[in-house]
Amino acid sequence: MAIRTAPLRLGLTGGIGSGKSTVAAIWREAGHRVIDLDAHSRAVLDAPGEGVEEAIGQFGEQFRTERGTVDRAAMARRVFSDPVARADLERIVLGRVDEAVAREEQEAADTGERLVIHDSPLLLEKERDGDYRAVVAVLARREDRVFRVMRDRGKDREYVESIMAAQVSDLERIRRADRLVLNTAGRGTLAIRALHALEAVLARAEDSALR
Repeated sequence: MAIRTAPLRLGLTGGIGSGKSTVAAIWREAGHRVIDLDAHSRAVLDAPGEGVEEAIGQFGEQFRTERGTVDRAAMARRVFSDPVARADLERIVLGRVDEAVAREEQEAADTGERLVIHDSPLLLEKERDGDYRAVVAVLARREDRVFRVMRDRGKDREYVESIMAAQVSDLERIRRADRLVLNTAGRGTLAIRALHALEAVLARAEDSALR
């Protein structure tokens, strides 16, 4: 029986409005497995279950919606400026996210997939860069990021800038990432850059494995 090796694990990150999700979609369209950690995180609070009940037990019934899920907008306002409350919510959510991600990674290994990409907005903030063979960061101009979030999500500038302030700086992303993807043109150019970056990271990883 052939022994299957674990897929190569790649981290993808970027600040709010950078275009990280678009790069993730480009890689997914190219046939790669991209695990959306933010989607798994939302699912913990968006579907009735243990995660919802633990969050309501911790923070109160006023955060339960009519559908029996957590009012994430109200919860975000509650924990945003309270580090202790935010840590409590992350404890509830992140453990379950790790379990969901582990199941996806096992499925990838079982089917002999070569690569698993984690689409993780807080990868650097949570000091998780050491979990990956390589980290790719998406960068964009600050004003472009603000405009995209205001246009696409209906948020105001104050909201966008408050999120930016809570994330690591682009200088930190440049310092810690193994590869950068610049989102400074249209989607077509971004796709070329994203696929080139992925090819370069994979080539480097394979070269290292042969040494």
